[in-house]
Amino acid sequence: RDQLFIKIMLKVGIRKKTKESIAGWVFISPMIVGMLLFLTFPLIFSIVISFTNYTIGMDIFGGDYQFIGFENYRNALYDVFFMQGMINILITCAGIPIGLVISLIITNLLASNPKFAIIFKAIYYVPTICGMVAITFIWQWIYAPMYGLINQVLASINIPTVAFVGSKQFFIPSMIVMGIWSGMGTMILLLFASLKAISKQLYEAASIDGANFFQKFIHITIPGLSPTIFYILVTGISGTLQEFTKFQIMRGGVVSDWSVTPAWWIYNYTIDSAYG
Repeated sequence: RDQLFIKIMLKVGIRKKTKESIAGWVFISPMIVGMLLFLTFPLIFSIVISFTNYTIGMDIFGGDYQFIGFENYRNALYDVFFMQGMINILITCAGIPIGLVISLIITNLLASNPKFAIIFKAIYYVPTICGMVAITFIWQWIYAPMYGLINQVLASINIPTVAFVGSKQFFIPSMIVMGIWSGMGTMILLLFASLKAISKQLYEAASIDGANFFQKFIHITIPGLSPTIFYILVTGISGTLQEFTKFQIMRGGVVSDWSVTPAWWIYNYTIDSAYG
């Protein structure tokens, strides 16, 4: 009798687990389908056609394009605009660690003053929920040579105005500043959440041993935040290497060697090959 009861309970448990598994797969199926259609398939397809002479005008499944090996990659390496775009975007990546350091400082200030922390976190996070197009238009107004906010301030104190987005020496630094401003909100939230997970007993023990704020920051805070810091650096650099929208909008679609990015140049090259 006991063995029969155990078998029945096992069958009930297996059926329940199976139903839960099916329900779980049903709930996540839209995300899986979306990822396959809009991420996995385009990624695999782009890798495959990079070894062919495919252009936009050709039939995807018609097979009327030919395998050309590494010819496309060879052309990219010898393309002046593409290689200059790589240099531009690698320089832009310098804004990630700079923004991370600033976010670390702000996060520690917010943690030491928790009374208004939630208000300032919301303020810092506002740019993150705005679209990149909207953010770019805002900074396009801030950087405008005649009526821009920065140049109006400079003119009011008799300092010559600066062509931020129209000059070779100021464009990339201007984009770095814009990137730091728009990305700090996410960094601060991630760092703040990770900082709260660090045991307060570690700080108390360090205080008893006579450690100052800087020593606590170096030996407790930084190691405790290291996984989050690594995540921010990896995702930030990965996102920056794919920059396209804000560079194109900021320059009004005008391609120049000191403002182009690899993604922007690939887009232009593809369009020109298909329709030009």
